Amino acid sequence: MSEYLHVEKPFLDQLAALGWQAVDQGQGLIPSDPAKSLRTSFREWLLPEVFRDAVRAINLTSDGTPWLTDRQLDDLRDQIVRQPNRTLLEANETIQALFLKAQVDRNEVTGEADPVVKLIDFANPERNQFHAINQFRIDTPGCVKSCIIPDIVLFVNGIPLVLIEAKIGDPNTANPLHAAYEQLRRYRNARPETIKAGLREGEPRLFHTNLLLIRTCGEKAEFGTITSGHEHFYAWKDVWPESNRTYRPPLGVEREQETLIQGLLAPDTLLDVLRTCTVFMDTDSGRRIKVVSRYQQYRAARKIVDRLRFGQSPESRSGVVWHTQGSGKSLTMVFVARMLRAAADLEDFKILLVNDRADLEEQLAGTAKLIGGKVKVIESTAQLREHLSTDASDINMVMVHKFNERAETLPDTLALALAYGGKPIPRPKVLMAADSAAAIYRAIPSSKTFGVVNPSDRIVLMIDEAHRTQGSDLGDNLFEAFPNATRIAFTGTPLITEQHGAKRTVKRFGDYIDQYKLMDAVHDGATLQILYEGRTADTALKDKHGFDAKFENLFKARSEEEILAIKKKYGATGDLLEAENRIEAIAKDLVDHYVDNILPDGFKAQVVCHSKLAAIRYQKAIRRALNERIEREKQKPEPDAELIRRIEFLKVAVVVSSDPTNEPAAITEARREAKRWNAVENFCRPFDLDDHDKALSGIAFLVVCDMLLTGFDAPIEQVMYIDKKLREHNLLQAIARVNRVATNKHRGFVVDYIGVFEDLAHALTIYAEEDPQDVREGLKSILSEMPILEERYQRLLQHFIAAAEGMAAETRRGARGVRMRFGALRSCDALELSPQRPRKFSRTNAPRRRTAW
Repeated sequence: MSEYLHVEKPFLDQLAALGWQAVDQGQGLIPSDPAKSLRTSFREWLLPEVFRDAVRAINLTSDGTPWLTDRQLDDLRDQIVRQPNRTLLEANETIQALFLKAQVDRNEVTGEADPVVKLIDFANPERNQFHAINQFRIDTPGCVKSCIIPDIVLFVNGIPLVLIEAKIGDPNTANPLHAAYEQLRRYRNARPETIKAGLREGEPRLFHTNLLLIRTCGEKAEFGTITSGHEHFYAWKDVWPESNRTYRPPLGVEREQETLIQGLLAPDTLLDVLRTCTVFMDTDSGRRIKVVSRYQQYRAARKIVDRLRFGQSPESRSGVVWHTQGSGKSLTMVFVARMLRAAADLEDFKILLVNDRADLEEQLAGTAKLIGGKVKVIESTAQLREHLSTDASDINMVMVHKFNERAETLPDTLALALAYGGKPIPRPKVLMAADSAAAIYRAIPSSKTFGVVNPSDRIVLMIDEAHRTQGSDLGDNLFEAFPNATRIAFTGTPLITEQHGAKRTVKRFGDYIDQYKLMDAVHDGATLQILYEGRTADTALKDKHGFDAKFENLFKARSEEEILAIKKKYGATGDLLEAENRIEAIAKDLVDHYVDNILPDGFKAQVVCHSKLAAIRYQKAIRRALNERIEREKQKPEPDAELIRRIEFLKVAVVVSSDPTNEPAAITEARREAKRWNAVENFCRPFDLDDHDKALSGIAFLVVCDMLLTGFDAPIEQVMYIDKKLREHNLLQAIARVNRVATNKHRGFVVDYIGVFEDLAHALTIYAEEDPQDVREGLKSILSEMPILEERYQRLLQHFIAAAEGMAAETRRGARGVRMRFGALRSCDALELSPQRPRKFSRTNAPRRRTAW
């Protein structure tokens, strides 16, 4: 079946059933009449008359009179078309703002100055004009090719919002989706090799207004944006609202293409996504990108909005969003807030974003700016009561710890004594504020409750990583402060078993609103599968015998009883985990593992250790291990100069929090070094060995003990080396740092040097009630992969052996065939020269002679 019949025509037919006006220009021929595609010239990429008629029709006075003049319509068109000196992304972001708020000089009918103009009527989708045109030719003079012909372009009010490229597999197209992606890049002049050659191709202006790029082969269909790499195109696997789920697939079978069309390209949904679920944001690597919601984010956000709209009580409106780590929960919160602000009946809600960590507050604050408008960060309990007691429909952010402060405080000395647990007490002049170690003891337990801050039912609390504080007094105080508020819990690791009793997430917040679990994200390509490798069982070293030998040598003068006492004492404390010899041995193994397995693909590593002191020692040990590896590489008979250069480029940074009192000088220096290096930001950037100004992109190892274990999103991180006891949801949260998607990154790795396997197994059993298979599939042991790899290796080996034997046999047959053909040719030549044979014989054999040779 042809591409047109298998992909293109079913696409157009389904769009027509959804209310689009389909313009089918057929297949195979280059369009020659621009009027068929509603234009006057093949250089135009807007539909000019459609734009004028549609925009005029949706901008009316109160009595229904169109008020835009022809001059103003031309001006609006120019605001879209003319984007001087802007990059493609800058132009796209500028026009996105115009979709939400465009203006002209004056309403000539009412006299209003600078009136707002609707380019699209979001409130009344049916008033817009929707066109789907296939084989949309655009001439590109001066480019490599004279024109481009995208397979399908979708227009709203004459403005191109969606571009679809269809491909099917054939002898020349092994991967149709990748071929479609390359075609989409060619259309917008985004292929580096073309630019490097000083050539131009495509028409970037067609993408200035673009919302979505879609690549499809029918069975598979994925969407992305103008900044999406090949790995960041995703399927749309669900249809919401449910009313759109009833339809007749054009070919009688529902493929990914049909689900995407029904779920994402229904006119109401598409405009909703454009208005509320599209954001421009800066990544940790410094690159600015355009993001459109994925299906689980849109579905969850819409379900929350429906609860707020139709729920009859705080309990019926509340609930839990269980979306696995790395699936974009923070952005889902942004989409919910934007939907509320866009809904006339819900825009009066006061929004309160709640988190429990200072580093997450900074991250969430940056994300919250995407909502639009001002986000108020609550700094103290007094400010909390002042700002959150009003009826203003504003957006606020607060750390849950603000619900624990009291006016009464303990004396500094007593607070410090409690904080330092009997150790020598430092003597600072002033006790540092809320985030110090002693600050949690400053509040005197009181018989008074926190009290009600705001009794309104027009408040929505969106609580990030709600499982961590939900069962504490902080959670109780939060609920008490806003007794009638809607409480939406967002978590990737809810507390779900009966062992958590009343602290279970669903008991605290209500039933699940939406679920998107670990393997859902892996199957969608939104996150990666994590491969676990235990480098030790009980000694925290890969080479148990070697460690035991070194241990016995170190304490050879001790008696057996003393050695057992030492092992018992230090095996149960942090001293063993801070032991320099042990850290030295692990660092050597860690560096070799990294250089051999992770560095070749250009990814980076996080090292999680027991304490700040251990972090400092790990930094020094890893640096020494890197130098030793360099020397070993140089001593090889044929040194790999490029590998040596890459290892020499690597750097190690320690990221730890500051102590409020007399912290060791080594920790202070490490923190200052990380700050000078801008360590976290440069860790997130790819290695750049050739640019002297980007030497700090060589930060390959981040050594941490508590920071960056949750909420840290660095796709360049592929491996986490663990030398710290972590448990339950904290362990699952931490290892999820390596599951983010990046180009050429196929899996994340967790390398265990302390023996967290039992804790990991326990963490997985916590989810046994819900879906044990989901977590087992998402986190696999390297040992379980070995038999699979061995079996595949043997199959591959047998395949090559069979192929080699077949080639040998063919060679032998070929040699015999050559001799036979050569003999036949000599006979033919003789026959051809013979006057006794008719010439017809030689003419019929001549082609065979040329074919054989």
